Amino acid sequence: MDGQHETWAGSRLGSGDEADSLAERIESLLEGEFCGQVHRLEVVCSEGRLILRGCTRTYHVKQLAQQAALDLTEGYPLLVNQIMVS
Repeated sequence: MDGQHETWAGSRLGSGDEADSLAERIESLLEGEFCGQVHRLEVVCSEGRLILRGCTRTYHVKQLAQQAALDLTEGYPLLVNQIMVS
């Protein structure tokens, strides 16, 4: 990450339109950052959890995507990384 990204406090994760909007913004930033390295990337806010989904070729990219999401949410503790490595 370039250090010039916006961050959102974990307390803003929840349900409804705000959570969906947050998930879309995070997804958009991750797609830009990883330029196709995570295929079918999807970020979902569900029941107070941030869920990362998609597929990548390396565990390294999976970890980088997870850390980027944590950075964007100021370390939100309920992050579920369901990105598959294949």
